[in-house]
This record gives sequence, C-alpha cells and structure tokens, in this order.
Amino acid sequence: MSAQSSSYRRLLPAFALAVSTLAGCVSHQHTIGLGATGTGQQTARQFFFLFGLFQVNEIDTQRMAPDLTSYSIETRFGVVDMLLAPLLAPLTMTTRTVTVRT
Repeated sequence: MSAQSSSYRRLLPAFALAVSTLAGCVSHQHTIGLGATGTGQQTARQFFFLFGLFQVNEIDTQRMAPDLTSYSIETRFGVVDMLLAPLLAPLTMTTRTVTVRT
C-alpha cells in the first residue's frame, strides 16, 4: 500500500462528514415584491410535532417585515437544525429556520 493511498483513507471520514452535512441543508427562497434591499434581517425558528405533521408555533413573516412591500423569505433546514435534530427526535419534533431579509 502506498503512502498516498493511506493518506486518502485517513481523509475519507472527514470528506464523508462534510458532504453529508452540506447535502443535508435544504433552503427555499421566496421573493416578495422586488426582494430584499439589504437593510436588515430577522430570524425565527419554527417547530413541528410528530416529524412535521403538526406545526407547534406560527411564524408571521409579515410581522417580521412590517409595512414593507419588498422583502425575501428564506426557509431552511440548516446546520443548527441538524444539531437540534438528535435532541428533539425522542420528542418526535423537527425544526426549520425562517429568515426574513428586508
């Protein structure tokens, strides 16, 4: 076995972890009006019970961007949500992050 093959085998677990982490992030972007102008953003976490069957809390994006007609909404299952998943799985709960950019 060559030294190069051995070094590849040591990097394989780190590569697999990086690929699975990046592949697990799902994001949806919604543009309202002309979209965000870059003046600010607000983030909230939405919780679901029974693995998404019932919504626990309501996220009102219009309250997050009051009196605006142009903003963007991003809903995602990101890294923080993946870190919360093992803790919430026994409670059959999942999360997603909602970000409103104004």
